[in-house]
Amino acid sequence: MTTLAQDFTRYVREIHHHAHCPPTTRAANCRACRSYRPFPWQLRYLKAAAGGRWPDLAIPTGLGKTSLVDIWLFLLARQADLGAQRRVPLRLVTVVDRRLVVDQTFEHARQLVRALEEAEAGSDLAGAAAALRRLAHGPTPLVTARMRGGQQWASRWLTNPAQPAVAVSTIDQAGSRLLLRSYQDSPRWAPIEAGLIGIDALWAIDEAHLAQALLATATDCAAEQTTATDSVLADRALTALAMTATIGTGADARDALSVVDDDRADPVAGPRLNARRTVSLLDASGWSRDSADAFARAAEQCLELVLPHLELPAVAVVANTISHARAAHRRLATRKDIDVLLLIGRCRSAERDLLRTGTLAELLAGIAPARPRPLVVIATQTIEVGLDISTGALISENADLTALVQRLGRLDRYGTLTSAPCTVIRASTGTEPRMIPVYGQAAHYTWQWLTTLTPVRTHPGQQLPHDAVVINPTTLPELLADTDTTTLRCGGPHIPRLHRRLIDTFTHTAPQPQPPEAPGPFLHGLTTAPPDVDVLWRADLTAPDTAHWTDRLRQNPPHPAETVTVPVTALRRLLTAQSPGDTSDLEGADSTETPPPGTHRLADLVLQREADGTWQPVTDPARIRPGATVVLPSAFGGHDAYGWTGHPGQPVPDLADHPPATTATTPLRADPHVLASTSGIDTALFATPITAAVTALQDNDSQPPPSPTRIVHTLLDTLADLLPDTAPTDQAQRFAPLLRHRLHALRQVPAWSSTDTTRGRDRRHGLFLIEDGPGPRLLLIPPNTGLAAAIDDEESDASSLTRPVALTTHHHQVGRRSRDYANALNLPEPLVRATELAGQGHDWGKLHRRFQGMLCQGDTLYAESLNAPLAKSGTDPADRAGRRAAARLAGWDPRLRHEALSAAVMKTWLATDPPAARGCDHELVTHLVAAHHGHARPLLPETPDPNPVAITCRMPDHRTVTVSSTAIGTDWSHPDAFQALTRRYGPWGLALLETVVRLADIACSQEGT
Repeated sequence: MTTLAQDFTRYVREIHHHAHCPPTTRAANCRACRSYRPFPWQLRYLKAAAGGRWPDLAIPTGLGKTSLVDIWLFLLARQADLGAQRRVPLRLVTVVDRRLVVDQTFEHARQLVRALEEAEAGSDLAGAAAALRRLAHGPTPLVTARMRGGQQWASRWLTNPAQPAVAVSTIDQAGSRLLLRSYQDSPRWAPIEAGLIGIDALWAIDEAHLAQALLATATDCAAEQTTATDSVLADRALTALAMTATIGTGADARDALSVVDDDRADPVAGPRLNARRTVSLLDASGWSRDSADAFARAAEQCLELVLPHLELPAVAVVANTISHARAAHRRLATRKDIDVLLLIGRCRSAERDLLRTGTLAELLAGIAPARPRPLVVIATQTIEVGLDISTGALISENADLTALVQRLGRLDRYGTLTSAPCTVIRASTGTEPRMIPVYGQAAHYTWQWLTTLTPVRTHPGQQLPHDAVVINPTTLPELLADTDTTTLRCGGPHIPRLHRRLIDTFTHTAPQPQPPEAPGPFLHGLTTAPPDVDVLWRADLTAPDTAHWTDRLRQNPPHPAETVTVPVTALRRLLTAQSPGDTSDLEGADSTETPPPGTHRLADLVLQREADGTWQPVTDPARIRPGATVVLPSAFGGHDAYGWTGHPGQPVPDLADHPPATTATTPLRADPHVLASTSGIDTALFATPITAAVTALQDNDSQPPPSPTRIVHTLLDTLADLLPDTAPTDQAQRFAPLLRHRLHALRQVPAWSSTDTTRGRDRRHGLFLIEDGPGPRLLLIPPNTGLAAAIDDEESDASSLTRPVALTTHHHQVGRRSRDYANALNLPEPLVRATELAGQGHDWGKLHRRFQGMLCQGDTLYAESLNAPLAKSGTDPADRAGRRAAARLAGWDPRLRHEALSAAVMKTWLATDPPAARGCDHELVTHLVAAHHGHARPLLPETPDPNPVAITCRMPDHRTVTVSSTAIGTDWSHPDAFQALTRRYGPWGLALLETVVRLADIACSQEGT
């Protein structure tokens, strides 16, 4: 019988083998992996977690905190067959407060997915993969996701509520979803998001000393969920743990695991804990009136000093703000004796991915000692977390103690160098310590403390200083022994308590209380930090008529790869043509800027996504809401190949057609302005072939008629020939190869037909739509490949991706899928049956005569002639205009909620106490039906049916129920039922039950059942 530690050691060796060793060798026989073993702290943590305790982690940088993912997944697989007795959370959410260029936790999780999917038969990994598949009741052992800006994350990262998953997030993205106030998405999506990450989840909050508010909020949410009267869902309340590499974080009262003598004596961990990092000080505050210029000049002189002494040819230059980092980059990029890389966390992930294909990939793999030219990495706080790199020297702007410790963790990370010099530069020219950007007085007091350890120079000199102080995880506690460390850290803001009444307010998502409760104070505390907004750029919103803009945004919804998150003040400055100010890569950092005086009008028209999901023009900068998603014209500028600039200027490529996860099913806009923006090539070159294709497709006079497939294929070939195979990653044409690849992929579609045909989209046929506008424009909609496509919760009302679907068929499939999901979650049978019944009757309201007419393209007479009523029309989700026209022809007001009528049917049937529903919570079944599109939390919209009709439904026990559509509108008894259900199942338990039914409905709608 092997021990837990032995099993875990074999498991991590196999993971290491898969990532680093030739695929032709077996892990058990691999000499390189035989000596690979966990650190002592990892085995101690494994033992604690196996016993049901998830302590905080106080582990220095370089000792493998990402192994928390391995520990969690290993234990989850071991408990996969325990059913309701499983105690390891189903999902892991890691949260970090910085804007990251690379997140090693996410990359490690993706590597885990590959290792599980490719595991050798009979190995421990193969056994874990099989166990996780059994747990998910599906083919996928593990899913990974990034929670970033955009609108596609919530509906796509999980299609199965029982799926084990790792999600990596910022504070705002995860925290707003936990509080059912997602910044980017419709309030109707909020319960799904909360149900996926707010229960049966382990939250690991990295550098938690900077995220105390979120830690407290997550703990309060967990405490509230444990009060649910349903013990199964109460026991699944989330678990929150803090991770930090620094000491004295203010979380000392919490249960924490840190390094001990066993770790210091470890042959691998010991050198890392004792790396010889020598710290010296340079005061450059008098070098220039501009602190950015002072830092850049000082950084160059320090670089001159360390270059001859480098044992590892890599130097990190770390600035506190984006403007300081860019100033250093401008100064150093002209040098011929070094290679320079700029890393900014406030950057679209599309540009970030391009950076990863070049020098950054070399940095992540480890710089070779024989590299001919040193690599100088200029970065903001993004380098402090998530980027596991090692450099031979460090030049850092002065910051608070915790930031400096994090930066030092990137210097000689593995403890292999005889000397690793670090210079801390004071560049701030302000006389008031509190005005120091980002870190304020904490940076001032940290500098004062450092001056007690080593002398201050005002010029770098000709040699490395011999009186520098050695700072590493072993020496730091001694150096701080008689110091009040609270002054050396940015003071935490006041954290409001999240009590039950506030939680009740947050659970009311549709409609939201007015004025709405802002989640910000519960995520960052009561702080002066400007809230963030998500910004993206589009090239096809140029028509003077803004009515078409919303349709175009819905055709290709914003996705994470095209968005960048910036403080709302930074966006307002850009749009009003003011100086960009100082922006850092810390989330929720206090602002030291003075707001600009006076009233400004926006320099250009922009669009903002409102809380109800609509897009509205904005002309007043004060109307840009915190947490909003804002669309700028591509030509306006504000972002370059490295990230946010804050300056108008060079156009920003439009990337709407290239979402990483769902590109294969995302429509392509064959629009000259869009293609020119994406590729950096002149618009006129695209206009001619697109005009020719549109003209040919509209030719109804030629005999024989032209082949649409041939026309589209010719267009795709012509457009692709205009684009290069490769392009520099820092130039305007950087995405031209991406567009070329997309065009080649569409060229493989064997057949194209018009959206006017009744064929619809299937696995073979693509559709094209000729759109009205001032210029030629085609929308190319790829075939349904079986991947998640552009369908949302509202679209599932009327559309499937394959064909029309009968109502009885859809009810049966959704009921069965709901039962499968609930069983996979090991819910008690009464709850399983409740979700099944809700799935079997959630769409009864679609029997309304006018709704059936809408499903038949507006023809109510044809609808009445069908043998069976429809649940799905088969209309493609991308054809929004067609659906609106069908509703208008049928006389169906889109404000009417069919689920209100469905809930009335279910309530009437349950009032008869049918045997099929005995033992179920009748209030829950009715609520799940009423809320299956995100309304009824606690009220449905009030719009009544102006021309009521009666519908008759055949229920699961074959009884018939007749209800009038006068039931459509607000049910004033539902708020009391909703509150009772929240107490019964907990806020996040009820959200999970709703998620079961809604994901089942969406899945069946996408598949076409």
